[in-house]
Amino acid sequence: MMAPSRNSLFGFALALATACYANPAAAQATIGGTHSTAQMTASAKNLDPADWEPILLESATANDVPSPLPVDSRDVRLELVQLREALQSITPHQRALVNKWAGTNQGRVWRLVLDELTLHNLAAVPSSLRLYAALHIAIADAEVAARNRQRAYRRPHPGELDSGIHSLARSLSPYAYPSDLAAETGAAERILLFVRPEAAGQINALADESMRALESSGLYLKSDCEAGRQLGHLVAEEVLSVLARDRRPNQLVFAKEMPWEQPAAPETVRLGARYQLAHSEYDDSVKWTAPILRQGVTYGDLPPWNQAVPADPTAGSWQPLILESTDLFHAPPPPANSSAQTMHDMEEIVAALNNRTCYTDFISLKWANEQPGRWPAEIMDGLMSRYEWDAPTTARAEAILYAAMYDSLLTTWHEKFLYLRSRPALLEPDLPTVILTPKHPSYPAGHGTYVGAAVTVLQEFFPDERPEYEYLVPEVNNARVWAGVHFRDDMLAGNIIGEQVADAVMEKVHLDGSLGERSKRVLGQPLVTSAFFGDGGPKYH
Repeated sequence: MMAPSRNSLFGFALALATACYANPAAAQATIGGTHSTAQMTASAKNLDPADWEPILLESATANDVPSPLPVDSRDVRLELVQLREALQSITPHQRALVNKWAGTNQGRVWRLVLDELTLHNLAAVPSSLRLYAALHIAIADAEVAARNRQRAYRRPHPGELDSGIHSLARSLSPYAYPSDLAAETGAAERILLFVRPEAAGQINALADESMRALESSGLYLKSDCEAGRQLGHLVAEEVLSVLARDRRPNQLVFAKEMPWEQPAAPETVRLGARYQLAHSEYDDSVKWTAPILRQGVTYGDLPPWNQAVPADPTAGSWQPLILESTDLFHAPPPPANSSAQTMHDMEEIVAALNNRTCYTDFISLKWANEQPGRWPAEIMDGLMSRYEWDAPTTARAEAILYAAMYDSLLTTWHEKFLYLRSRPALLEPDLPTVILTPKHPSYPAGHGTYVGAAVTVLQEFFPDERPEYEYLVPEVNNARVWAGVHFRDDMLAGNIIGEQVADAVMEKVHLDGSLGERSKRVLGQPLVTSAFFGDGGPKYH
């Protein structure tokens, strides 16, 4: 008997997703892992983080810091005296900063900083997720590198050296030098300087605030924090070296002129009118058309609200962070324009636009305006806090989440520019969409992809908490259809690619730090930043 074709297998999967994602209860069975939450957290604690396999570092021992001074040295005794005296006059403001920075999820603090820094200077979604993934991977690998070096040097925490020192926060690591939380700070600081070098003053000031808070916590001496920050910088340089070789152009050169522009859609709902389809059938020859190449014209690093140009059209050829390439998972050809399926999907869009409510508009705009990955990440933050995951596991989980979303999105961009499917507003030029139609191909949907990947990761890590996140896939699918910018099939195809890529990522990077398959992955190498990045990196505005 002949083996089923790839397209027939994908078609079956697409049909299954259609049924399951339409029913949130059924969706519980379509994505996910086999481990309970308790098993996952127990497994993650079985292996010492000092022995974990890094995500992008060559090894946990690839970077080092100078050996600490002996604990009975004059300099260390002086640091202990200064810390003891400082803790006796701690202020409420300092306590608040300790609570902010000396916790298990420092990555969330830095992600919010990245949100702020990129709010009005944000690249397209692939470029944006690239930055968030780099941030969280650098933080996770810095944590592992610091734990490894801590075990090598075994310097006790200040309270173990001086009984007069009582820390303001719970100890999160067995040793103090180099500070693992300071390493997370150093890694985040370096990545953000790459993203927005012109905001160096703000970024450095936040890193300095973190250092003062960690010193004020009583968990670390100043020398512990300085060494940790230095180690974080080194780890981030290796992560940046991967980005330097991922084939994303610093400046993307294409024409600004597009073959079509979406005209201002007429108002319907508030005028009491109803939109009527202009066609009973659509022409199969109508496709999204790539712009004409023109030297000297830059686009690609423009805000998403400037819709005169497509978003990161080369992203399908970039090197993923975890997978070997973007050509591993595929969607079958989308329905033809002239097909009954396309007409059915268009009628669904028109029905939604003719029956807009405050709720449907809210959901459409919620997903149109999010920083990519925001909602899944916030859910994961809450679940990790509820289950009291430690700092290494928390950092690694966030890194896996963003890596899965990013690699899945590159895979979908590969497929988008393979099929060049028309957007609904190209087939119906007067379609009264809720938001402006993105100027890149429709199929598969990017939002459906990275949310599908995120839910797959969440279900693997927290299979007993499905009500917390299972609504995300049907909600984002509805949001893009209700907004009039995607066909339903676009979303479902994206969901499946997201699930497939996330599963593949989690086979290569394990939450518990055990060895994954890294033979074909691009790993970090020592990099002289000034030689490659010049003033710090590409400008994302």
